[in-house]
Amino acid sequence: MPASRPSKTGTGRPKAAISPDPIIGVNRSSDSFLVVGVGASAGGLDACRHLLRALPADSGMAFILVQHLDPTHESMMVGLLASHTAMKVCQATNGMRLEPNHLYVIPPGTYLAVENGALHLSQPPVRHGARLPFDFLLRSMAEAYHARAVCITLSGTGQDGSLGLKAIKENDGGSAPPI
Repeated sequence: MPASRPSKTGTGRPKAAISPDPIIGVNRSSDSFLVVGVGASAGGLDACRHLLRALPADSGMAFILVQHLDPTHESMMVGLLASHTAMKVCQATNGMRLEPNHLYVIPPGTYLAVENGALHLSQPPVRHGARLPFDFLLRSMAEAYHARAVCITLSGTGQDGSLGLKAIKENDGGSAPPI
């Protein structure tokens, strides 16, 4: 081979470290996955189960479930949902890192936000009266993830989620129609 010709070793197009997902059109790296806020009323367990059964376990997305439950009782949601998906289902804890292919469930009596790739728990600002934990989550998602924030509302009759959805849309995020 002539000296002026480049060697074939190491030439050509480098393989992309991250390939676009053909279904959702985004890269599946630790810093570019979609973060999906899912809201459900207290009676939304069946809707949550149906959603989980319909989702692929390797969607490359992180899901955060806010369900309106009695704040004074321990939640059994993790156990009730885990058998309906191959994704890892866990109760959110303060500082827990968001990972794709996981479902995080809000603990009772708390507010949940996302910042710097992690979950942050706090006490509701008011002890009684209207609580809007889904709005609280969605607003933080809109600020943290912009176009990578997605909202799904499964069930509910109140307004919780309305302002958060507006914040997501204003930051170029997306929403799915109510199920």
